[in-house]
This record gives sequence, structure tokens and C-alpha cells, in this order.
Amino acid sequence: MRIAVISDVHANWPALEAVVSDFGGVDDVICLGDVVGYGGDPLRCLDYVRGRSWLTLTGNHDRACTDPDALGWFNEEAARAIRWTVEQLGHDRLRWLRALPEQTSRLGIRLVHASPRNPVFEYVLDTSTAAANLKLLLGGVCFHGHTHLPGVFQIEGRHVVHNYRLGATSLAGPALINPGSVGQPRDHDPGASYGIWNTTEGSFEFRRVPYDREAAKRSIRQAGLPERFAIRLDFGY
Repeated sequence: MRIAVISDVHANWPALEAVVSDFGGVDDVICLGDVVGYGGDPLRCLDYVRGRSWLTLTGNHDRACTDPDALGWFNEEAARAIRWTVEQLGHDRLRWLRALPEQTSRLGIRLVHASPRNPVFEYVLDTSTAAANLKLLLGGVCFHGHTHLPGVFQIEGRHVVHNYRLGATSLAGPALINPGSVGQPRDHDPGASYGIWNTTEGSFEFRRVPYDREAAKRSIRQAGLPERFAIRLDFGY
């Protein structure tokens, strides 16, 4: 079975559309959270993900739309985007966001937005943070997003390392596997990032997809959101 794993769409409809077109006959889709935030198309992105009944987790931006206390984690520009997003969504969509789970598992793989230790908010950006979370997996594998940086944290010898390359990698644990961000990549590659989990082969394939960044930038500007959110799409950061 081939399962697409996406994360951090961030209301970027052109990127989501391009990624879905690249799936190529997957059997299912998992979304690791942050359907909204930053981008100018929250309605289209949320309705598309929701309408297909994909297994979807809550991300920190999704949570902030329904929990004002979570805005304390955000800088002012990001908080401004959340407040605008809430105004667009309406009660029914906010109710759907509120009901999203923080974590779950699928075929033995742990699924979170941020980390096993803190499923919604912790950033796994360095080897010491990764080491603490890998220990919690007890030899297993976790798919997570949140950092917008694709790659795998795993143990080689006595050291935790971070590896990333396009193409397939083994799912041998313990491992933290991040598909990267569909809507706002931050690894200096502007292409939308996601992955394909092959449950039969026990592998995960990293993919990058070009998309219409000009259209995504227009949506951000038309919404009156911070200009930085548009500019960064061209630089993958």
C-alpha cells in the first residue's frame, strides 16, 4: 500500500493542488497538521482536506485557531494571520479543527505534528532534542512535521544524525521522519515537499513538487497578510 504523508499545508492552495496531482495513485493520505496559517486560502485548503476524510492531526496553527491561549507561542505576524484565518473559517470549520487529534498511530507508525514528547508544539531541530524523542519511540518510527524541514533523525553508531535526500529511505527504527512542508518549505528549496510511505516495502520516499508560487503570493497579498509570508515562498524559508 502507498500512503501519501503531507504536513504544514498552511493555506497554500496552489502547493496543495500540485502535490495532490503528484500523488500518482496512492491508496490513502495522512495529514500531519497545520492545514491553515500563513497562507491566503484557508477555506479551500481546509475544505479539500476535510472533504476527503483524510486522517488529519492538529498542528499548532490549527490549535491556535480554536484556543486563544496558544497564540502565546506565536510572533505577532503569525498571530495576525491566525486572527485573520479565524475570521474566514466560521463555526463549522472551527469545530472540525477543534476535534482533530493530537496524535495517533497507523500500522505501527506513530503520528504527531511536532514530536512524540510534545505532539503539537515542540520543534525537533537539533540532535539533542531528536535524541530525547527517539528514546521515547523504543525502537519504533514516528512521522512528524512542524519544522518544515524534510529529513530523518536516526541513530548511526552512538550518534544521532539527520539525513535527507530525494528518493526512498528505509523505515528502520528508531527514526523521526519529517516529510517537510507542502505550503511553506524552509530548507531553501521552494518546491512543495511531501512523502510516500510504502507499507509493503517498509520505505519512505521524499518528493519535491514545483507549484505556482505567484498565485500563492497573490492570495497572501489579497488577504492583506504580512508581505514576508509571500516573499519567503520564493526562497524556501
